[in-house]
Amino acid sequence: MAGPSFMHDLLRRLSDALSPTWAWPWQPQRTRAELERSVAASKDALDAIRGTGDWRSIPSLLYILAHNNAELRRAGAAVISDLAALIPVAALPGFEGRVRELTLQGYSWNELGVDWIGKQEWPARVWAMFTLHPSGYVREAALRRLVSESDATLALPYSLLRANDWVDQVRDVATEAVKALLVPEHAAIWVPVLGLVDQLRVRSRADHAWLTDAVSLLLVRPELRPALMDAARSQDRSVALWTFRVSMSLPDADRAILVSMAMESADPVVRLNAAKAVRAWAECPGRERLLATMASDCLMPIRREALYAVLDDAPERRRAFLRAALLDRHASMRHAAMSYLTAPPEKAGESLDTRTFYLGALAAGKSADQAAAILGVGECGTQADAERLVPFAEDDRPMVAAAAVRAVAALDRDHRVDWFVELLRDGRPAVAREAGRALELLGNAAPVEALRDVLRGSSRGLSRRYALRILLRRHPYDAVVDAVVAAGSADAALIRAGSDFIERARPWRVPYGPSEAQKAAAEAAIRGLSVPLAESLRQRLREFMGVGVG
Repeated sequence: MAGPSFMHDLLRRLSDALSPTWAWPWQPQRTRAELERSVAASKDALDAIRGTGDWRSIPSLLYILAHNNAELRRAGAAVISDLAALIPVAALPGFEGRVRELTLQGYSWNELGVDWIGKQEWPARVWAMFTLHPSGYVREAALRRLVSESDATLALPYSLLRANDWVDQVRDVATEAVKALLVPEHAAIWVPVLGLVDQLRVRSRADHAWLTDAVSLLLVRPELRPALMDAARSQDRSVALWTFRVSMSLPDADRAILVSMAMESADPVVRLNAAKAVRAWAECPGRERLLATMASDCLMPIRREALYAVLDDAPERRRAFLRAALLDRHASMRHAAMSYLTAPPEKAGESLDTRTFYLGALAAGKSADQAAAILGVGECGTQADAERLVPFAEDDRPMVAAAAVRAVAALDRDHRVDWFVELLRDGRPAVAREAGRALELLGNAAPVEALRDVLRGSSRGLSRRYALRILLRRHPYDAVVDAVVAAGSADAALIRAGSDFIERARPWRVPYGPSEAQKAAAEAAIRGLSVPLAESLRQRLREFMGVGVG
């Protein structure tokens, strides 16, 4: 799909090509050759727009349908028809809003009358576009033509949009068209539009509960189970969620199949809904397999649902699951497991010393659990344990090294400032990020000169950006020195951050003015730049610091 600037250039090219072809009274008369050249250039521009496949450009093309040149109308209608075929069903409500927004002042499109439109020969998908017209008369006529002349697969989504129309007559036509398709022969065409049905459920111009109930009763019929399975496999989240919700009323065997399918979905929201259903359904067929799938899911809330689901299981199994969760990569899972395992014995069996557990897991040296074990030590260890974790910062695995830096910061941040500054220069982004976070939490105790050395001398852009972020969190009169240095650097990210800080600096945000030492430091920073600051920034510094910078 074309980028915004490229599509903007194409639309401008089309507009320029079309300009001589409009028969406005105030325009000078064009020669036949000029008109032919303009028509040819317009058609070339339309072909280029078609080639992008960008259906979002349709609202900017609709005015062509009102052109007085039949050849250009046909060419424009063909391009609009081809692009309209690419609109995802789930995007139709937003697309309708975009059409209304971008054609709000489109005189040629808005003033098209139902009589003139009805006399033209339009492709079916252009009739679909006319169902989005601001005139209720045009919408009603276009919907009637769309329903009578096109296949049901094309007509149904636009009928569902108009089922919530603000004009009663349009809404009645749409409702009749929708009701005619609520039969088993058309079950397959309902699958892609279930998300639109779900949206109608919350619309208030009319009561659409009848439609939701009718579609549900249609698709849960035993002979239409293949259509329901297709809906469950949909990549459209709204369709998959609708199917999952409807499946809760099916017999246990069918419901279990659909829950299992939902657990295999690529969409995390669908999987999370399935996980909640498995947790609540103690007698779910294949529950053990589903819980194992949940426990290994990449999404933490799903793994947490598995943890909550086993709390009512036998004590031995519950305890084993909670111990495994202590080595989860997410802090929320570890804390939940820790909470249950350290509860009174009658709730979770004999109590557990989590610090000893994590140190033991660390000593065991299992690669998969090492990062979690290190983080666990950081969460429940002592200051003395930090020394055990320092060597792991040199580990070849960035995840393990970053976990070590975070854990040491939690246990012994104030006594290892120089270590964190050194790691801020590390070439591994995850390690440098954790070192930056540790230094940031020091607040006013952060080592200013050491961070300035990183800002001015580090060869790594990431290290300089982390150092600048910490320095800019100090008092504005002190931080402005580092903002000046950043704004005058050669690094685009530093220039942006420093310039933004200076632009936002306002003297009224500080109840007192800068000291002489702070003014002198700011002036020295400005004079030390190899490239002068922009005049707007210099003016802002005059207002904020009261320094004479020329």
